This record gives sequence, structure tokens and C-alpha cells, in this order.
Amino acid sequence: MQLEQSKMEQFIGILTSDEPIENPLRDRNQVYRDMVYHRFFETITNIYPILTAQMGNQLTLVIREFQREGAASPLIVEMAYEFGEFLKHHPIYNEIPYLDDLLWLEWSEMELLLEQFSDEEIAFDWEKKYTLSSSARFRRLDTPLYRGDFESSGEYPLLLHYDFEEKRVYFEEITPFAYELLKILPTYTPAEALEEFARRYEVDTDDLKEPLEQLLNQWCEKKILQNEV
Repeated sequence: MQLEQSKMEQFIGILTSDEPIENPLRDRNQVYRDMVYHRFFETITNIYPILTAQMGNQLTLVIREFQREGAASPLIVEMAYEFGEFLKHHPIYNEIPYLDDLLWLEWSEMELLLEQFSDEEIAFDWEKKYTLSSSARFRRLDTPLYRGDFESSGEYPLLLHYDFEEKRVYFEEITPFAYELLKILPTYTPAEALEEFARRYEVDTDDLKEPLEQLLNQWCEKKILQNEV
């Protein structure tokens, strides 16, 4: 048993090492090492295409480091999530100022494409409470990288949502007003939100009611919102 464990530890060490292998054309350990690396590489570049393009030549070295640290999950998709967490504690984190936003953006898109969602129709009602649907995500980014702009800095509220008809994910820039509305909806009914925003922005409720209703109706139709459970 000890011999088997020793051999297994030696084999894992070979797979995760960067040390050159003697006779690599004949050594099956090199084949295994390459297979593991390419599996990691394929999964990570498929889930994080923008990020890995930004990493450039550093990508191979960082994946090798991640291999040596090891992935805890047996699921290949979850392994990619672990890679994102690994990057947050890696020196490259300080080289890519928009890393958090980019990891969130690309991981969220992948999640929305892979998950199964309820296609239930949602009706708008001023007196009901709503929460964000599982088929949507929102965040205020520091960089508008979804436009391919990695240089600008500011506040860029973004809404991601799954389109049930087209079966794809849309990135939608939203106003600061819409962003704040999404934040408070779990604790306010639309009628209460109307009063709150009228007070906050010092506008008349009659002037705010129609645009607010249009926006909430649109979110219900797209299943971005769901009724509070």
C-alpha cells in the first residue's frame, strides 16, 4: 500500500512539474502531462476568452502554477471557477486592474448559458415584491470592458440576462437609476420604490410613475424579475 501511494505521489509530481523529462518522445509521463495541461487550457480559454487573451504569454505559466496547486472540484467547469479564485491571490491580480470585473462578467455569462431556468410568465403588479431572476445578473463595473474598452475608468452599471427565445445572453448597459432600482426591489414594492425615488431625486411621483412602470414591465416580460418567494 505504501509503495502504491509513493508511486502515485511520484506520478502526480511528474504531471504538475515543469522539470524537463528525459526522452520526452518516449516517456508516457510527458503525454499525460500534456493531456492534463491541454484539458485545463481548453476549459479555461473557453470560459474566459477575453481574460486569457489579455493575459497573453503569461497564460501558460499561470496555468502550470494552477496545476501544481491543484483543483479541488472533480467537475471541469467548477475547476475553471477555482482558476478565477486562484488568480485573485496571484501576483497577476495587481497587473490587471479590471480582473474582478472580467472574471464576474465571463463566469456569469457561462453560468447563464449552462443553467436551466423556469419559463414562467411574470405579471407586473404595483403591490407585489420582486427579486432578480436566476436568469439575470447585475453589477456596477469599474471599466466598460464589455465594449472592449480596458482603459476607461468610472462607474458602468451592467445587466446580464438570458433571452429565452434566442437562447443567448445579452449584456445591457443600464442607467444608475435602473441599477439602484434593482438593488432596492427585494425590500420595496414598486409602489414603495416609486415613493422612495420621488423623494430621493426630488421629482413628482406622477412624472416618475410612467417610466418606472415601463421599465418594470419590460423586466417582467424578459423574465429578469421574479415574484418574491
